[in-house]
Amino acid sequence: MDQRILVLIQVLDKKDTEEGDYLKNSVISIRILTLSAMLVAIGVVLSFLRIPLSTITEVTLTGLPIAVGGYLFGPAIGFMIGALIDVCGFLVKPAGPFFPGFTLSTGLIGLIYGIFLYRKWWEKPEDGSLLHDGNKGLIIRIALAHLVKTVSISLFLNCFWLSVFYGMPFKAVFLGSIPKEAINFPIEVFLIYSILRILRSYLKNHDV
Repeated sequence: MDQRILVLIQVLDKKDTEEGDYLKNSVISIRILTLSAMLVAIGVVLSFLRIPLSTITEVTLTGLPIAVGGYLFGPAIGFMIGALIDVCGFLVKPAGPFFPGFTLSTGLIGLIYGIFLYRKWWEKPEDGSLLHDGNKGLIIRIALAHLVKTVSISLFLNCFWLSVFYGMPFKAVFLGSIPKEAINFPIEVFLIYSILRILRSYLKNHDV
């Protein structure tokens, strides 16, 4: 009889633990969903803001919330945030026909940022490599992520989409994009680093 009661207590404790884990995971999922939706909304607003630097180049701020999403939640959710920013931006203010190639490109930007910046992968106190070295490691990873993004997405994939969409020669689009991306590179790296440094400090101080 005592053994049966003991077994029953163990089963109930296990059930309570599982329910507690489920509630905890549900809260985390709601938090991730809420923050992701906020980043998408911010990204849509920022997609309409462009800062002209010259007659051939301008700075866009859409990459900031995408980088934050990759930093907080990793590559999968970073991809979704990037893709949703493109889709929602088109729905709010269409600029010509919808082209899914650019949605894929924006999603891949979030994937790249997530791979290079995801805090749970990189910010571990036991790791002593340069890429894990606090703010120094953060800016190096941002520069690497932005380099991969610039070469693979901005210069190759997006130029390919433009050549397909507008029927322009790929070489002409590619060569015309190089000066713009070269000017934007250090500016965008600095902006992303400034945001993530503040965010990293806040999360560290609040033990999140």
